[in-house]
Amino acid sequence: MARHGNSRHLNRLASSTYPRVSKKISKYIAKPAAGRHALGRSIALVVLVRDKLGLAATAGEVRKIINAGGVQVNGRLAVDDRYPLGFGDVVTFAGSKESYSIGIDKAGNIKLDKASGRAGSRTLKVVGKYVGRGNKVMLRLYDGSTVKGEAATKVNDSVVLNEKGIGSVLKFEKGARCLVIAGTHASERGVIKEVKQGNATSLASVKIEGEGGAFETPAENIMVIGA
Repeated sequence: MARHGNSRHLNRLASSTYPRVSKKISKYIAKPAAGRHALGRSIALVVLVRDKLGLAATAGEVRKIINAGGVQVNGRLAVDDRYPLGFGDVVTFAGSKESYSIGIDKAGNIKLDKASGRAGSRTLKVVGKYVGRGNKVMLRLYDGSTVKGEAATKVNDSVVLNEKGIGSVLKFEKGARCLVIAGTHASERGVIKEVKQGNATSLASVKIEGEGGAFETPAENIMVIGA
């Protein structure tokens, strides 16, 4: 029986548009390792370095850069060329000392920006919360990671991470500045004007005042980025 789930590659024509790379260069594209980000919302490190940034000509060259300790993801050394990257990640190259943050474009696909400030500082949405061993409050973040938090932090809040953990919490509330990370208004920014609570038949939603006017979108589609 075929073992398609264990494949290290994806057919380019059938793969997600998220990476925004040419589908005609070759038949296959490296498949991101499972874990942190959803398959359709992630890109393998080798694809980013070779195809998006042009810092290597082949996958072998990318692996040499990684094995030499030349790439960091969110402040940690990368060891896997298929390491999954997605929204909110920061990739730093030791040779050039340049950092790139992974954002989102109007179509909801990958957008690369030169990272400013400290590469270890990131803002991520809280998508889950549970009590772990020792009654510690643990927060599940948008990038698939978990971090120790406080009981007052709620799902849909955002946390600003630094090298020591959570530096501050941005509350999901009226007046907060937000970024739309999914849906028809992806990449738009605005201010939350109203929060509508969900019920058994409808999702929680927010009214946002953006540069192009007011609109409404499900709460799961936004991330708070400022007070």
